[in-house]
Amino acid sequence: MKNTLLIFLVFVSINIYSQQQGNTEHFTVRVREEIGDLNKDGLQDKVVLTMDTVNTQRPLKLQIFLLQSNRKLRLEFSSKDVFNPQYPNGKYGGDQVPSILIENGNLVLYCEIKDVKEYYTFRYQNGKFELIQISKIIWDGKDTTTETKFDLVNGEKTEVSQLLGSKKAKKKKPTKIAVKALPNLQNFRNPENHFE
Repeated sequence: MKNTLLIFLVFVSINIYSQQQGNTEHFTVRVREEIGDLNKDGLQDKVVLTMDTVNTQRPLKLQIFLLQSNRKLRLEFSSKDVFNPQYPNGKYGGDQVPSILIENGNLVLYCEIKDVKEYYTFRYQNGKFELIQISKIIWDGKDTTTETKFDLVNGEKTEVSQLLGSKKAKKKKPTKIAVKALPNLQNFRNPENHFE
């Protein structure tokens, strides 16, 4: 009887240990959540950003759930590669925790990386989240901010520089850009590579 109990306890311990080793992701901390209609069906979809606080790099996972007519959420997108981890190589990388917004039926990702503020706007079309606009705001560390907007649908890049505290734009340079294909959330890294 004692041997049977001992063997049973050993098997239970091995099973628990193997389950713990197999689950290397711990995205349990909900950092951001946004509710809104992304696919223009009148139902409130959900976007969730979670962090793995067990992993020393503190990676972030973006998940998008579309509400179905039966009132159940269906996972449409999930990725750990959209955002940089907070502590790459064990040191703070300079990135703020990103924000997620739903504006006019579009998904907007806001990232602040060191002194650069970036807005990425995606629309849901043909079963994908397509990048339609990029806006980057850079401060030169002195007295000028420069905002660069890429309108990927119309193929136009606009750059405006302003002195701090002034309403007057210092310079504007609208130029045409050729977009090979609209980048999507699945291949979001380095979206500027899609421009010619």
